[in-house]
Amino acid sequence: MNQPPYPYGYMPPRQPGEGFATASMVFGIISLVFFVFNWFIPFGEVIFGIVGIILAIIAKNRGYAGSKTTTGLICSIITVVLGGIFWASCMIICYEMTRPF
Repeated sequence: MNQPPYPYGYMPPRQPGEGFATASMVFGIISLVFFVFNWFIPFGEVIFGIVGIILAIIAKNRGYAGSKTTTGLICSIITVVLGGIFWASCMIICYEMTRPF
C-alpha cells in the first residue's frame, strides 16, 4: 500500500519564525552549558546568551507563538545576567589582589 507520510495526506503548516525560535532555544541551552563549564571559552556564555536573545526577539517579531522562544529567551537572559555578575566579580577580585597597599 502507498501510505502518505503524514496523517490525512498533507504536511502540517510551519509557523513563521519557528526556525529562529529553535535556534534561540539551542543557543540558550548552550549558553547555560558554557556558564556551568566556564573554562572552555572565556565570555562564551555571554556571547551565546546575547545571540539567543536576539534570535528570540526575531522569532517573536515574525509571529511565532510557542514555548521554544520563551525557553530560549529565559535561558539566555539568566545566563547573560549570571555571566556578567561572574565576570565582574572576577575582575574586582583580580583588581583587589593586584592593588598595592
